Amino acid sequence: MIVSGISDGTTLALHMAINGLDARQQAIAGNVANLETPGYRARVVDFEASLRAAIGDGSPTDTSVSVSESLAATRTNGNNVNIDFELLAEKENVLRQRLVVQALSAKYSLLRTAISGQ
Repeated sequence: MIVSGISDGTTLALHMAINGLDARQQAIAGNVANLETPGYRARVVDFEASLRAAIGDGSPTDTSVSVSESLAATRTNGNNVNIDFELLAEKENVLRQRLVVQALSAKYSLLRTAISGQ
């Protein structure tokens, strides 16, 4: 949730990062759920390049999240979900989410301190 009036570029960028990481988490969950579905192609989420460009332009909210199909090789049933990759990606994504949430928490803590004067 973006709070009007107190959100700066950093806060907006962190919120956009959370949105992208959430989309990635959903794609990973879908990939794992469809591990044995014939013909299913794994979903890949990319938002980092867009976020980087949007931050560079000074408007982090212009970040776009793209979801595409993986081009990885398929098994005989046409499915290309690699469970080892998905589990590793899920762990990495969770760590990134924690880092972003900690950064937002620290940012809001600074604001609380500034408001309260303590």
